[in-house]
Amino acid sequence: MAKPTATAILQAHISRFINFWNFTKAYLRRNNPLKIFLSRTLALVKEMLTVRKKLQNIERRINYERYKLKKTELILAQNSEHVFLRGRSLNQTR
Repeated sequence: MAKPTATAILQAHISRFINFWNFTKAYLRRNNPLKIFLSRTLALVKEMLTVRKKLQNIERRINYERYKLKKTELILAQNSEHVFLRGRSLNQTR
């Protein structure tokens, strides 16, 4: 069995490097990591800037649900005769 010559070994390494380089270029063309990083960073900054507004909307929804709950409880309490509500009857048709 003959040993490979130095030029054959060098050519094999060069062809492997060229193949690797071509695969790397194709990958970077398909999946641009810099573009992905920038888009995710911008999305994160946008999310951070809108957190306060989202929290305010959540607080408003919670307060509205509390308001509806208290209103419902008051209507239910008015429809049932309790000792503590006898003086608070309203003439409302619901």
